[in-house]
Amino acid sequence: MRSAKAAESALAGTLAAGLYACTLAPGVGAGDGGELLLAASTFGVPHPPGYPLWATAASAVAAIPLGSLALRVNALSLIFAAIAAALLWSLARRSGVGRFGAAAATALYATSIAVWRSAVEAEVYSLAAAAFLSLVHLAWNARSRAGAGRRADALFFLFVGLAYLAHQTLAAPALVLAAWVLARWFTWGRVARAAGWIVLGLTPALVVPLRVLAGSGYAWKSRAPLEALADVFSRGAYGAVAQNPPRLELFVDAIAGMSRVVASSLGPVALALGLVAGIVLVRRRARRAGAGAAGRAWSGLRVPVLAALSVPVGLAAVVRFTPDAEHLAQVEPFLIPVVAMGALVAGSGAAEVLRASRRAVRPGTSQGLLVPLAAAACSLAVVGSIAFHYPQCDRAGFHLPERYGRDLLASVPRGATLVVDGDNETFLAAHWIRQHGARPDLTVRHRRGCVFGDAYGLAGVPRSHWIERARDVDLAAIEAGGEVWFATPPADLERAGVGFSTRGLASRARPAAARAITAWRPPASWPRSSALLAGHPERFDFVTRKLAIAYSDAAARAFWDRGDATAALAWYEDAARVGFDMPEAHWNVAVTAAAAGAPERALDALLAARALAPHRAESAARLAAFLAAAGRYDDAARWFERAFQDEPSPALAADASRAWILAGEPARAARWSGRRDQAGRSS
Repeated sequence: MRSAKAAESALAGTLAAGLYACTLAPGVGAGDGGELLLAASTFGVPHPPGYPLWATAASAVAAIPLGSLALRVNALSLIFAAIAAALLWSLARRSGVGRFGAAAATALYATSIAVWRSAVEAEVYSLAAAAFLSLVHLAWNARSRAGAGRRADALFFLFVGLAYLAHQTLAAPALVLAAWVLARWFTWGRVARAAGWIVLGLTPALVVPLRVLAGSGYAWKSRAPLEALADVFSRGAYGAVAQNPPRLELFVDAIAGMSRVVASSLGPVALALGLVAGIVLVRRRARRAGAGAAGRAWSGLRVPVLAALSVPVGLAAVVRFTPDAEHLAQVEPFLIPVVAMGALVAGSGAAEVLRASRRAVRPGTSQGLLVPLAAAACSLAVVGSIAFHYPQCDRAGFHLPERYGRDLLASVPRGATLVVDGDNETFLAAHWIRQHGARPDLTVRHRRGCVFGDAYGLAGVPRSHWIERARDVDLAAIEAGGEVWFATPPADLERAGVGFSTRGLASRARPAAARAITAWRPPASWPRSSALLAGHPERFDFVTRKLAIAYSDAAARAFWDRGDATAALAWYEDAARVGFDMPEAHWNVAVTAAAAGAPERALDALLAARALAPHRAESAARLAAFLAAAGRYDDAARWFERAFQDEPSPALAADASRAWILAGEPARAARWSGRRDQAGRSS
């Protein structure tokens, strides 16, 4: 029996692996992909928490002399994702939903957008998914009468430590499952043994300081060994965990946003089958009837479901991120445990559809086709869901990240200094320079880390002071007449009066007193962002779309530098089509539309940006400034007030006060003048 179940799980994992192999990215991916390849090739230390488990496995795979480095490390994600699919099949069968329900659950899980995308590029999330599902299995063993014992305890609590090293977001579900296991038989001796096994599971974290001591070929930041070890557990080098003050509205919006992400990842078929399972469970409990597949699954998975839900609750309550499109895209792979539990519920719903069709068949009637028809309908729905997700996750033959890194370096003249900042530009430039030996003539500096050495002297400097340090170093180099280029013109230098002239994907900096540089004209062959994504930007993830946007943005900046606002607007509108969920893309459209004499288009763009980022003060403040320029002072004052609510600052209160004066409301202006003074004292 056990061998048969193991064979079924292996088959499920093999089928998932085959699907992932057909869509596997052949080269470096966007975002962290370039950094992770660098870490794998040198057994290095990526950004905090350093991911010691993943880095160890990836370094072993990188040493295999088959195919390209990128393909080998990408395939590691495939392997971990296939293991997770096999574990999910086993969990579904264990929860009693039957083979048909298990097949539906596994298919919906394995082809969900969050899981599939993580399986075809170099990322750490497939390992985290396998770790979570392993934890659920081991917790179930430690709770069961047949499997409980010291050996089951040892395995489970050892994996609690390992799961934390796989990804820190698993800390919350691990604690929930650990409490569940200990609650069955609580003694202080058992707690002490559990703590010992957890500590043992955390020992692979020592790989990070050992690599620092050995002089790893790659490190995100220059650190002492003990500091590097502390980052594994605290991410201290990334600054404070909480991104915003505690606010109920923010918490509710974050939970709602993550719910939409999970629903979108699973797709409408999974949601419909999950709804079936919920309805059946409620009706049977009301009638005190047999619980059926949904009830059996729920009875065994109640605590694992709660464990999975602790991930979004923890993110909303502890991290307190702003629930805009960018941050929701960042947390999407963190929510794979919720996706897994949702797929299991959907699988029980598919089993209930089949069970209901069997109950409806009467012997000797013409309803004999009802069962196969119901099975076929569910199967076709699941296959349709897979087909719908396929183009959104297919990365076979996709080379835009490699092209971007190559084009960025080609934009900079020989002997110049290139300053990089964001993940895409930093890690893709590093991929070409360190993996392929490209552009040895360039001096490259990393503004928020030490990917190209510690040119800014960031070692030992708190992260909150990095930008200030980088600004001072960059200003000194620019004022000295050096040829300094930036992949993204920094806002702090623009505020300091530095001008920028675009050429390709980079911009040259010049002091405020220097004469303007001849503006670059994009060649006729310069690609539009929408064309780089095969005309379907909605199929691609947020980070990849940011890569594509760089091309239309560069052309738009070039035309803006030449004083041609109309031409710039056309390119910025193309960028906004790709960045449909990015407020910055709409802000650019608004500015150029206003300059091109299209105020209605500018207002539409500002309203779109505000809708995308309702918690960002900048959205409301930009809209208020536009309305003030149009003479609509009442509306401008109200939007300045909303901006102040999002981010209380003396400047926004002063803007609101001035707007109320212009609107002829001196009493309200006086109140906001008082708030300005109060905000100044508190800051």
